[in-house]
Parts: sequence; structure tokens; C-alpha cells
Amino acid sequence: MELLLSQSCIWWPMVGEGRTIICGIKAMERSGNYLIWLQKGEMLLKPHSRVQVFEGAEDNLPDRDALRAALAIRQLAEGLTADDLLLVLISGGGSALLPAPIPPVTLEEKQTLTRLLAARGATIQELNTIRKALSQLKGGGLAQAAYPAQVVSLILSDVVGDPVEVIASGPTVASSHNVQDCLHILNRYGLRAALPRSVKTVLSRADSDPHGPHTCGHVLNVIIGSNVLALAEAQRQAEALGYQAVVLSAAMQGWGTPAAHRDDRYQCHGHPPLVPAASVMA
Repeated sequence: MELLLSQSCIWWPMVGEGRTIICGIKAMERSGNYLIWLQKGEMLLKPHSRVQVFEGAEDNLPDRDALRAALAIRQLAEGLTADDLLLVLISGGGSALLPAPIPPVTLEEKQTLTRLLAARGATIQELNTIRKALSQLKGGGLAQAAYPAQVVSLILSDVVGDPVEVIASGPTVASSHNVQDCLHILNRYGLRAALPRSVKTVLSRADSDPHGPHTCGHVLNVIIGSNVLALAEAQRQAEALGYQAVVLSAAMQGWGTPAAHRDDRYQCHGHPPLVPAASVMA
């Protein structure tokens, strides 16, 4: 995609979601009109800021405040034209901040279904597949709402491997899943027969109105921060201080203490290094 940044942009709106976008908002604050949504207690902007802030998702759970914010974001996106450029800042925690179920599904129905799936052992990938199928904004829905405006998403990844579709449930990335994937998941956990009528209605029409790849051709998604990038910089800084730095892994998962013991094979067995050593992992 060729990204055109020119005087033809009538205005430069920006939306953001997640805990760590606040620094990005501060950096861009002088350039346009912004609307962001954050988890409660994360607001650190200066007084009289031009940024309109919504807070929600207390305890990282979708709630009415987060729903109100998500609908405000959708309204902003739907008002854009082909002359506009929408800048989107995305970071971890975004999934709980985008609870905009497709009508007639209610927020409470979506929450209940998510809890039932989690209680029966559904993976986070399975949960997000269902969430995206029932969402107005996840799974490329925000990009679709902004069409025909150009969309640039700057993404801070909190997911191993940096799959843009997964980070914050991919509001500007078309979902690779379809309704059959959702039905397979619901059958696996014995929930298909107990679905509310509203959920059945949305799933029945999902394949005829997807947030498909053809709706996201006006989008540029860019990973600007990740484990790999952070580790490379940590290694560089350690080496500048005189350490012999080794990146052990960029894909560690699990509790910190057990993970820390996994670098035993890198230990110096009775032979101290010539220079101070540092192990870096994430």
C-alpha cells in the first residue's frame, strides 16, 4: 500500500486503545483532534489537553464505560472520508476496551458467553475468535467503519510472534476466521444449543457481511514495539556498559521464576567470563 501524507488530508484524527498508548498520544498531541480510551486510572495527560478521553474496562473487564467509548470511536470512524487519514495507536489491553457487540447481541450476553467458554477451558485464541465474530470493531471492524479513509495503525505488541490479527483482537486487521470456525468452537464446548437467539442471529448472517480482506486494503499496520525490538535494545545497552549480553529468548511464557531457571545451559560451568555477563529474555 502506498501511504500518502499530504495537504489533502482535511484533518488528522487519532484514536488509541490500551495501557501504553499514553506516551504516543502525548507525542502527537499538537497535531490534531484525538479520542482515546484507556483502562481506568491510566490518564496522565496535561490539563486542557485537546485529547478527548474515555476510561473503562476496570479490572481489564468490558463494562458500560468501555462500551460507550467504543461506540464513540465507531461514530468518529464512520464520519471520515477518502480525504482523511485515521491514525490508530494500539497496545495490549485493547480487547477489553472494545466491547461493541453487533446488535441484537447485548454486552451482557457476550460477557456471559465468554465466561462460559473460559470456564470450560477455551483457549484465548478460541475466545478471541468468538469475540471478533460478535464485535462491531474487532477483527477489522474499525478499519471497515473508517473506509474510505486511509488508516495507519501503530502497534505495540504484547503477543509472542507479533501476529497483528491477535493484538487487541485486531481492530484494523481482517479476521482469518469465519462462522464455521465459531460453530466448531461452540460445539466443542457444548454451548451451541444454549446460545441466545441474538447470538444465533448474528452468526447466521456473519458470512454475508464479514470484515473481510477486501475491506482492509486502505490500512497500513506497523509494529513499532515488541519483545524482539525491546530485547535487541536491552542487549545493545548492556553491551555499551561492558557486558557480554546474550538474548536467551524472545518467546518466554509462564511465571517468571521458573522461566528464569531456563538459562542454566548458558551458565559458565566453573569458568567465569572474561567480561561481566548479562542474560536477557522476555
